[in-house]
Amino acid sequence: MARADANKARGQKKCGFDCRTKLAAETVAQADVQAARWELLLTEKTVTTDSPLEAPTWLLPAALDLVAFVAIWTGLSGHLSGQAREPVQVKRRTAAKRKPKRADARARAEALSLRTANDNANVIPFHAA
Repeated sequence: MARADANKARGQKKCGFDCRTKLAAETVAQADVQAARWELLLTEKTVTTDSPLEAPTWLLPAALDLVAFVAIWTGLSGHLSGQAREPVQVKRRTAAKRKPKRADARARAEALSLRTANDNANVIPFHAA
């Protein structure tokens, strides 16, 4: 609200007592906003550092021991020869039959030669122009 009043006051050609009051009110409001932002920042900073949610001290070593145990168990378990999986056969798509490039070029050349011959009737000779 103070900013809108100050903007209206800035638009006036002559700045009287009322105009100066509105401009000062905007400055005070901006200072209040900055102070509130600073206080909020400090509050958020202390809240995140003083959080009571912490992992127990035994959790990380226990997790590392569990991962090591599973890795060693997997490595020492070995592979039994009777458990080999059969390879999966993948069906390949049959590619659509395409004409070779040479045959395609030959067909285009024949199509050009079959067109009516150019008798140059519609060409203006360069020296005549």
